[in-house]
Amino acid sequence: MRKSRLLVGALLVLVLLALALVAYQMIIRRSQSVEQAEVLKTGQAHLETGAYPEAVAELEAVIKADPGDSEAHFLLGQAYNRTGDLLKAADEFRTVLTLDPDNAAAHHNLGVTYFQLQDPNAAVAEFQAALELEPDDADTHYQLGATYLVLALPGADPMVPSDPQLMGQAVAEFEAALRLEKDMPEALIGMGNVYIQQADYAAAIQALQRAVAQAPDAPEGYYALGEAYARSGNTPEACETYARFLELNPPQTWRVQGEQAMTVLACQQ
Repeated sequence: MRKSRLLVGALLVLVLLALALVAYQMIIRRSQSVEQAEVLKTGQAHLETGAYPEAVAELEAVIKADPGDSEAHFLLGQAYNRTGDLLKAADEFRTVLTLDPDNAAAHHNLGVTYFQLQDPNAAVAEFQAALELEPDDADTHYQLGATYLVLALPGADPMVPSDPQLMGQAVAEFEAALRLEKDMPEALIGMGNVYIQQADYAAAIQALQRAVAQAPDAPEGYYALGEAYARSGNTPEACETYARFLELNPPQTWRVQGEQAMTVLACQQ
């Protein structure tokens, strides 16, 4: 099952990105004109409904009128991130932090963007900065744990073991998230992946069963649970779990991985 070991890491990355950005609660500042505030509100509404090009246009207009509007920069960073313009997104979040250094959400979202830019070490620094400001944020603990776990994984060389120190840091962050939010499915999936790497398949199955119970319509947990069953030697349960994963219509990249896993196990499809 060498191939499936790498797939765990790949899906973990996708889980992290799917749950990435922290939303922004807009507070209209006294210095904003009524017109500017309305344009900002419209831009946020477009962002929330997925109309990202419209959001970009509205928010850029706000910033042109007031380059020091940290709220508009934050929302524009989100919009750029959603359209895949990650370098611009990072610039916007960094601008927010220049204007508002204690903005934990901006640190969080900059960390997510750095991760998407394949700079996990920079992501770690931003997540840590966010937690210094808001130490009880379960989402940031989870994101930091997931980043540590990706750093700990051996990558493309199956002969290289996982980094035990980074793995321990990942566990600590997942446990912190679960203390703050019991049965948080993302953190349970993270712990399940840790247990798989440690070959503790019984613990992995237990954690991942809890995860899918909390999020029965999320495919990520079923993929990892199928992996745990497969590695434990329980092929029937693995096949059934992977089939459930495919029923949930995961993104195409994930679907291919699930189908490959079922082929390796000779599951009936």
